[in-house]
Amino acid sequence: MRFLGLIFVIVVVGFMIGFMVLNSQSRVDLDIFGHKFYDISLAMVCFYSFLAGMIFILVFALADEIVLRTSLYRMNRENRNLKKELDALRNLPLEEEK
Repeated sequence: MRFLGLIFVIVVVGFMIGFMVLNSQSRVDLDIFGHKFYDISLAMVCFYSFLAGMIFILVFALADEIVLRTSLYRMNRENRNLKKELDALRNLPLEEEK
């Protein structure tokens, strides 16, 4: 699965680099949250947009990883407790019926 993810990332980065090379001479004006930037290379806008997207994905992936690890820790602790309880039940002395 990680191999497919790596292949996907390589393809996306390849397309991004290709797009940036083809549009390296284009200049654009940019308005971000009221701040205006004039005569910026379209390749730089694409690069910084891609970088910002990767940072957002990283933040969400880290949050998801933290939730999953917390859940895994809780399940492992519950599993240990259940094993201890099962071992205690197995070691109970047998009572004879009269």
